[in-house]
Amino acid sequence: MQISKVHRVLKLIVVLQNGRGNTVEELMDELGVSRRTLFRDLNMLEAAGVPYYHEKGVGYKLSNEFYMPPISLTAAETLGLMILGKSAAAQRDKPMFASALSGIYKLISTMPEPMRSACGEMMSGVSIDVGAHGYGEGEVAHYTILHRCIDEQRMCRLRYKSPIEARGFWTNIKPYVLHYAARAWYLFGWSEKHGDVRVLKLARITDLEPLEDTFERPEGFTVSSVLDGAWALNPEGEKYEVELLFKPMVATNIAETCWHPTQHIEMLDNGSCIARFTVNGLNEIAWWICGYADQVEVRKPEQLKQIVLDRLRRAVENLSQQTVDV
Repeated sequence: MQISKVHRVLKLIVVLQNGRGNTVEELMDELGVSRRTLFRDLNMLEAAGVPYYHEKGVGYKLSNEFYMPPISLTAAETLGLMILGKSAAAQRDKPMFASALSGIYKLISTMPEPMRSACGEMMSGVSIDVGAHGYGEGEVAHYTILHRCIDEQRMCRLRYKSPIEARGFWTNIKPYVLHYAARAWYLFGWSEKHGDVRVLKLARITDLEPLEDTFERPEGFTVSSVLDGAWALNPEGEKYEVELLFKPMVATNIAETCWHPTQHIEMLDNGSCIARFTVNGLNEIAWWICGYADQVEVRKPEQLKQIVLDRLRRAVENLSQQTVDV
């Protein structure tokens, strides 16, 4: 795959940072581009406000105005970065998390030693557990390829290991957005096989190949427009007003967490709470409700009550068929 325009321009900035000056021929050779493309990229730098100049007999250089001035962090800001660093360290195998961690460490290293050590000692009393997370061995490689395809607006061909299709499937796809949610990275893109936009988990992609075909991303496309009020990631095309009654044992936990943008919580005098949501589809929220077992009552809609009842009934049947050794 050719280096994308954005990646090429970023590399141009890195090359110009060497401070010794770079001739046109040196830049063309370093970037592997033609003279015309090089000057087009230099014009892009100028349009973006990146200050560079040409010194006769030396070549192109970045102006000193480009470099970021020294950063002065407060103790609170340093502690905040350290907490983010601990969180990122626990997920360093995820795409971009290792890079974020590296950047955080570099910022922290600018702090004067007495304050840095003091903050480090304070952090010894802080522990972070990011909870359950996926492994997704291919996520990093797939993320890099897809990110470039999105940048270049280039189609790609992939094979997807679908949980509902035993053999998986191949499809050509127009990648629109990479989205991190529910402890994993997802691709939002138009699938040629399905004829509409699909949400694909990167960890389930088994083969991925960029194509030469290009596309134009629909104007105004957003993740929220695709999800359209889904409980998580799978809208079903119809919205429902959901009302749930949670018993006192779990009511506080429910009220303390924002589960959905449409959430409205009403606390009752007996310690229970009523939670109301407007969701697109019922299957995803039904799984969430089942996790609260006998501590929740589905008040509406009736379809949701039936879905939860059927799933819990099957769970009881499965458990009753198992032999328990005492």
